[in-house]
Amino acid sequence: MCRRLTQSWHDVAQHLSSPHQSSGKQDGVLKRVEAQLNRIAPQLLQIRRHIHQRPELSGQEFATTAYLTKRLAAARIPHRVGPGKRGVISEIVTSSAAGAPVVAVRADIDALPIQEENKVRYSSKESGVMHACGHDAHTAILLGMTLALYRARPLPFGWRSIFQPSEETGRGAREMVAHGALEGVDAVIALHVDPTLPVGQAGVTAGPRSAFCQDFTIAVRGRGGHGARPHTTVDPIATAANLITLLYQVIPRQTDARDPIVVTIGVINGGHAANVIPDIVSLEGTIRSMSSSVAIRARETVERLCAGVAQSFGATVSPTFESLLPGMVNDSRIAALFASVARRLLGPDNVVTGQPPSMGSEDFADYLPVVPGCMLTLGVKAAGREVTPLHTSTFDIDEKALLIGARLLATTLLEWPKDSA
Repeated sequence: MCRRLTQSWHDVAQHLSSPHQSSGKQDGVLKRVEAQLNRIAPQLLQIRRHIHQRPELSGQEFATTAYLTKRLAAARIPHRVGPGKRGVISEIVTSSAAGAPVVAVRADIDALPIQEENKVRYSSKESGVMHACGHDAHTAILLGMTLALYRARPLPFGWRSIFQPSEETGRGAREMVAHGALEGVDAVIALHVDPTLPVGQAGVTAGPRSAFCQDFTIAVRGRGGHGARPHTTVDPIATAANLITLLYQVIPRQTDARDPIVVTIGVINGGHAANVIPDIVSLEGTIRSMSSSVAIRARETVERLCAGVAQSFGATVSPTFESLLPGMVNDSRIAALFASVARRLLGPDNVVTGQPPSMGSEDFADYLPVVPGCMLTLGVKAAGREVTPLHTSTFDIDEKALLIGARLLATTLLEWPKDSA
């Protein structure tokens, strides 16, 4: 490891307060974990950059899965591959203490269909695919923590690592639950990078944190013809344009203003020539709300508008809806533990609480009907750099956040209440 990179890991210590010092056996465990985290620290950057350069879309995470299994196998950590040869679930590492709680830690591994514009040595090698949501960082943090904790055994808690595919399509968590990821587990935790918080800060808030999400596709079928004679056709483009306008106007006007609702059409496909009216246009969109009842009413409104527009234009308008992804609700007790650990490691002024919920979705929510859980947000904004939002072509992180994230997760497991199993 070159001196410059080694120094960068030394700089991380400037963001971390001294961990709580207990006595006796617990103090010895803490020292073992700290030693192993420091040992793995330089590898965190290498892991993150390896994954960042090789992003894979949801449903295609085969090479990432193979890389993770290779690293876990080399460390002799028992694990199994997820359904469809995507994703990895480590076997539960049991505690040295009888009746100790078992906590799962989850990271997502998929990327987004975005062309990276960052001019860095580790930029994506895959055209049109990029880790623009920080999943490469999540995966590096969890893999590093997993390697460190396994080397630090025996530990006073049981744990499992879940490397989950297909978060961006909202299907991966359900797949992993069906594959037994939460069997024998008492709780689940995770973190997500936050480019609005400086590196060295974290956020944790109990209660609702993300929106209910329902994606949909609308097929608009008409009758094509010459662009100069639209009266001989049933124009699906005109039909779709009218439908989009109505969706954007009607749903907000028919929803209580105190109930947040967002409907967005993100994809329009149709036509192949300027002077030809096509037979079909397809729309893809999403509904976001903070309650299931509002989401259900919005879906019913979409269906009603589709039927009305179809009748008005003489077209066939067919909406198809994905399963409703629930909103994520952080467990209050786990959130309090996360906040306590973060304040001790980062300093009380560097922990943000009481943040408003996001209208974004997060399929971590699909774990929470099974076991209680909580997601912490990790500051990754570099000093002196403007905020680069998630899901953009210039998103990047300050890599000093990687060790901070690993320490936050590992220390939270160490502090887990022993009577919570």
